[in-house]
Amino acid sequence: MANENSNNEQFEELCAGYVLHALDEKERNRFEKMLADATDDQQRLYQELWSAANQLAFSVQENEPSDALKKRIMDTVKSGSDRQEASATSIEEEEAQTRDEEKEDSFNWPALAAAASFALLIVSLSLLFYSFNLSSEISNQETVIAEQKTTITELKSKLERKEEMLAILGSRDVDMVVMAGLEVNPDGYGKVLWDSENQRALLQVSNLPAVPKNKDYQLWIIRNNKPVSAGVFAVHDTSNNFFKIEEMAKADEQSANAFAITMEPKGGVPQPTGDMYLLGDMQKNSDS
Repeated sequence: MANENSNNEQFEELCAGYVLHALDEKERNRFEKMLADATDDQQRLYQELWSAANQLAFSVQENEPSDALKKRIMDTVKSGSDRQEASATSIEEEEAQTRDEEKEDSFNWPALAAAASFALLIVSLSLLFYSFNLSSEISNQETVIAEQKTTITELKSKLERKEEMLAILGSRDVDMVVMAGLEVNPDGYGKVLWDSENQRALLQVSNLPAVPKNKDYQLWIIRNNKPVSAGVFAVHDTSNNFFKIEEMAKADEQSANAFAITMEPKGGVPQPTGDMYLLGDMQKNSDS
């Protein structure tokens, strides 16, 4: 973030000098390299400053002789050769007088207009720099806030899972069923913390492949040797994942034979159709 702010500051400093043709050759080459890799905000700042500088270049126009002076000259030429010398003197005096009048009327206006335009350009540059920096700072703050919200959400989720685990572990009769990976995914494993009295459970799985967008994992409780759905879930990486089993099928230790996990179409199916990834036998866990 510090490097980004430093780059923005250097770009702003060189940009103003570039559009006003105030940079030496080394600084100009440096800015043109920066302009080639400029961000959208920096490109927008350059275009606005370049437009303001072009408007300034056309703000002062050259002065032409007044119509009054032209008319006086033409009248003097037509007066004849016998008054040529006197007329020439008169013309010079009138020209001098006209120049003095024009100077009195317009001498300061072009300079004043140029000074006002330059002052306006400086103010505009300052406002653009401030707006650019403020926009960058707001964007950075929004990114930080979004990251913090994500972290808070993840911490809340972890806390809820721990509280649920503690609630299940605090029950009077809790069974833990260990599930092992099968041929389709031998490295996978999982655990089910099952409170059969209150019909609630917590599932932990690890080393399961991430599911495609159109698939879900489905947990089954094998009750009286028949699979009954206990809910669907999705994993997005191979790390440890915890899930509260909301739709725990009614079963007791006598009727439950095993827990199994298969991959099914998204949303689950009434009966298993996909490959089985994990299986935990209730009898083996009871014997252990």
